[in-house]
Amino acid sequence: MNRFKQKYYFKSVTAIQVVGIILMGTAAVGIDKILISNILFMVGLAAVCLMIVDILLGAHLLAGWFKHKKKGETDDEYQQAKINVREVGSIKNQPIHFSKFGKSASIIGVTYIVLSIIITL
Repeated sequence: MNRFKQKYYFKSVTAIQVVGIILMGTAAVGIDKILISNILFMVGLAAVCLMIVDILLGAHLLAGWFKHKKKGETDDEYQQAKINVREVGSIKNQPIHFSKFGKSASIIGVTYIVLSIIITL
């Protein structure tokens, strides 16, 4: 159990999943199934998009932009301010890391999308 708590937000994810299951139960009782299914699917897609944004924020996409020589800057100053290509390469070649928020958002997104599919069956 402690391993799961270290990997993602256990209580929050569980509470949000319970809300989804309650919504699924209300759809089974007789409230508009398609409307609840659409809402769950859209919330699931939003959670997956949040996960993607979280992953891209840690991907170092803007590392290594070129610095051009400024007006009035000497060659020695420019060489000192120049970007080291090996450092940028080592940063960009790092593996992708998932944060706790990204893992939690992916669990919620997949759960809601599966629940919305089950409702429409």
